[in-house]
Amino acid sequence: MNHRLLYGSAAVSAITALAVVYGASHLGSQPANAQTSELTAYDSVNTAKAIAAANWSENVTITINDDDTFTYQSNGMPSHGFAEAYLIPKNVGSMPFSDNTVDEFDVEYSAEYFSETPLDQDITTLPIYIDATTDTSLGQIGVAISGAQIFNDYEDPGRTIAAMDDNIVFHDHVAFVDECNGHTLVNGTNYHYHGIPTCITEALDVEGEHSYMLGVLVDGFPVYANHDTGGEIIGDDALDECSGHFGPTPEFPDGIYHYHLTADDAPYMIDCYHGEVDAETASGGAQNPENGGGPDLSSAAETLGVTEAELLDALGGGGPPDFAAAATALGVSEDAIRAAMPAPPN
Repeated sequence: MNHRLLYGSAAVSAITALAVVYGASHLGSQPANAQTSELTAYDSVNTAKAIAAANWSENVTITINDDDTFTYQSNGMPSHGFAEAYLIPKNVGSMPFSDNTVDEFDVEYSAEYFSETPLDQDITTLPIYIDATTDTSLGQIGVAISGAQIFNDYEDPGRTIAAMDDNIVFHDHVAFVDECNGHTLVNGTNYHYHGIPTCITEALDVEGEHSYMLGVLVDGFPVYANHDTGGEIIGDDALDECSGHFGPTPEFPDGIYHYHLTADDAPYMIDCYHGEVDAETASGGAQNPENGGGPDLSSAAETLGVTEAELLDALGGGGPPDFAAAATALGVSEDAIRAAMPAPPN
C-alpha cells in the first residue's frame, strides 16, 4: 500500500450516495434537527440523518439500517496518512515509555509496517443518556470519520498512564504518538487516536464555530474536538466526568448530549460513557477481539482459578502489571498469568 505522509492536508470527503441505504420514511417523526428547544440530555434524538450526512472519508461505508442502527465499515486506515516512522516499544510492559531510552524502542517505517484492520460494526442511531456511567476500556471506544478508531487516554489497565502525556520523541523527530495524536498497536494494526485528531479537525472545523462531528462513540453519541458554541475552546472543567455535556452542535442545532476531546489536560479522550452500552461493547475489542483491547480480566481470572477481585489485587492498583508479584500472591506461575492476561499492546 502506498501510504501518504501524515503531514500533508487531511483528505476528508463527502459520503458516496450509494453508501447510505435507507428510506426517507424511516427518519419520519424524529429527524436529528427537528426537535424542540426544550430538549434535555435525556431526550431521544435520532442521529441517522446526521450520521448519513457526515464527512466520512472515501474508505468508509455507512449504511443506515431499519433497526435504528448504522453500520460502519472501513479498512481501519486513516485517510490522512501516517508519519514516515514511529517509535515502537520493544517491551510493551515497560510503561511509562517516556522513562525509556532510545535503545528500548524499535524505529518502524509505516509504509512497510502498518497493515489494514477491517472494521464492520453496528452502532445505535437512538443513543440513550443515563445517569450511571460505564468506564471505557483499553481498545476501541468509537469510530472516526477518517476510517480509524478512537481509543481512550490510557496505555495501561490501571488507567494511570495517558498516552498523550507519555509521548516521546527521539532523533530525526520519530515519535511514539504522531502529530495527529495517533499510532498503531505494536504489531502495526489498529491505528487509533489518543487525543484530538488534528489531521481531521484542521480540514473539518471552521474558525469561530462549534467543532464538527469527527466520529461516534460505541454508545451512539457523537464526539467533537474542543471548540464549543461560537468557537470557544472548551476544557475538562466545563464538561462532566465523561467529558461530555448537552448542547447544540452543527449537526444537532436543537441540542444533543455529546462528547468533546480536549487539549488542556488529561483526560484528553473519553474515560467513561454516559450512554447506555452493553457490557461486551464496553469491554473494548468487541468489534475485533484481537484488536489490542484491554485484557478480559474476568476470563483471565477464570483461567487462573481465582476471582477477578483477587486478580486485580494481585496486579496492583496502577502502572504496568507486576506479573512476578502477582504470581507470588496468587500461587501460580508468571508464565500462566502472562498467557491468561498479556500486557496490552497499545
